[in-house]
Amino acid sequence: MLDADAFRCLHGLKLLDLVLSALARMTSVSVTEYIARHELNLLSREIGRLESSGLLRVEIVIAGSAAGKRFREFRRVADKGEAEAIAWALDFASEERPLFVTRDKGATRFAQEQRVPVTDVLGAIVEACELGELAPEVARQALVVWDDPQVQLCRPAQYTGLDAEWARRVSSRAAWA
Repeated sequence: MLDADAFRCLHGLKLLDLVLSALARMTSVSVTEYIARHELNLLSREIGRLESSGLLRVEIVIAGSAAGKRFREFRRVADKGEAEAIAWALDFASEERPLFVTRDKGATRFAQEQRVPVTDVLGAIVEACELGELAPEVARQALVVWDDPQVQLCRPAQYTGLDAEWARRVSSRAAWA
């Protein structure tokens, strides 16, 4: 499950299709309707293309449902898109909850508080590679931009280099639901 920033990051790194293709072989990859139709409205063609190809699902949270009620409550403390995504994820049993991919510290903290597994963009890329569906060389080539400290495009906080960060992520990786 991606939030809008994670979607934009993967798109900007030119890894969106590759990561979604890799992960879609193991699980469905989703965004919620608010994220797809409002926060990513400028990328609506991409959303439509990925939806029709089966690489991405747009999940609808119905207003009167349990998730809809949680969403209303969560909007007070989180961004609408992130609140809707976390509210939707809580419909699943804890061991089956989808991994939430975000680059927002507040959303990460809120997901953890709600016991929704969470990672950042690099975590999703590492997961796709570790599943054997994305070649690490392809990921490494796309992420070489992070070697320049001036480039902030989705670069993780306290990034010290891809090899060290990659090893740390592999040792603590979360499995997708």
